[in-house]
Amino acid sequence: MIARIDDQFARILSFLEATGEIENTVIVFTSDHGESLGDHGLMFKGCRFYEGLVRVPLIFSCPNRFLGSLQSRALVELLDLTATLLDLTEADQPDYLQGRSLLPILTGEANANHHRDFVRSEYFDALDPHFTGGGGTFATMFRDERYKLCVYHGKGVGELYDLEIDPWEHNNLWDVPTETQIKNELLARSFDAHVLLTTDVGSRRIAPM
Repeated sequence: MIARIDDQFARILSFLEATGEIENTVIVFTSDHGESLGDHGLMFKGCRFYEGLVRVPLIFSCPNRFLGSLQSRALVELLDLTATLLDLTEADQPDYLQGRSLLPILTGEANANHHRDFVRSEYFDALDPHFTGGGGTFATMFRDERYKLCVYHGKGVGELYDLEIDPWEHNNLWDVPTETQIKNELLARSFDAHVLLTTDVGSRRIAPM
């Protein structure tokens, strides 16, 4: 499957080079999710938030507009791709848009190693009931530079990883008593982020009082 994508993507790049348009074309290479491929004894995708599933490629190219050979370790969300494309086309960005444009990083106007303090991911029963027995899972992930918190809502279980000392996510700290404080802090931050980003508070207030 990877070879097929590479071959077809190469056809597009070859055409752009042949027509002389590659210097002025914005190219984005990414994916909606990764695959387990045996990590943690799992295959395919599903209601999990391991790095192999949520840390996907995000590659930009436009020689006449973007810096070359720039690598960034900043936390970003795929929603930021939407905001970036709107920014590139100078289109208006709606108030409800949750993405943040990456254009300042791509052009060297902003710190390439910081974009967000945290990122979020959601899994809301995407599988057909045939595969879940009718009991699909609703889960959210909250990740900052060091920690990853995963909550499987209504199930009474979760995951907490210290990615600084456990980058391969083998040591779940969810039920470790000494990690209760950081777990509670992350739960509060995750809840705040969800409420602030998803609650519809109605029209913008314009009255003076």
